[in-house]
Amino acid sequence: MENIYTAELISYDGNVLTVAPSVPIERSLLQKEVHSVELRLVDGRTISADQRRKIFAIIRDISLWSGHDPEYLRQLLTWDFRSIDGREAFSLSDTDVTTAKEFINYLIDFCFRFDVPSKDTLLHQTDDIGRYLYMCLEHRKCAICNKRAEVHHVDRIGIGRDRESIVHIGLRAIALCREHHEEAHQHEHELFEEHHIYGISLDRYLCERLNLNTKPRR
Repeated sequence: MENIYTAELISYDGNVLTVAPSVPIERSLLQKEVHSVELRLVDGRTISADQRRKIFAIIRDISLWSGHDPEYLRQLLTWDFRSIDGREAFSLSDTDVTTAKEFINYLIDFCFRFDVPSKDTLLHQTDDIGRYLYMCLEHRKCAICNKRAEVHHVDRIGIGRDRESIVHIGLRAIALCREHHEEAHQHEHELFEEHHIYGISLDRYLCERLNLNTKPRR
């Protein structure tokens, strides 16, 4: 089981980060033989009205899809979100902006995983566009309308480059439905500007999930 601690940031010289835990953690460090930690930065700002609106809008969509009461779902989804990394209980009235952003990411991922229909595209509900575009590729959901998507390569691989043999890791791509994919081939810059989207670099996980080549082929 993971242990979650809060700490005060003491100093950072560009290489070494020094923090002071709010409680003694020597025993946990020794017992668990900890060699690495996960760092989550919280800037102290509280959840915005826009973040709160997005959260309740997505929960309302899940409620309509599942038939469960929105308040019951809020409690259930909040509990499940907290259980992922053992974070403390929080309130949507005064939680910090970082937790709110991560909860929105969790809700969007939930909708993608279970094909929950939404009243509005989740592009308008995201508070973390980079993570959203990653999830769209991960679940093959169009970044614009959330329909079933194809992979649109922002870094061209067709002319002079063998699609089957090229290594896709590091190339930029975005998930687009057939209609928006065809539009992107005609007016990519204008389409991306209109919807404030862009291609993100494919990592090994995305390549394997999307069945894209990760090793040079002879």
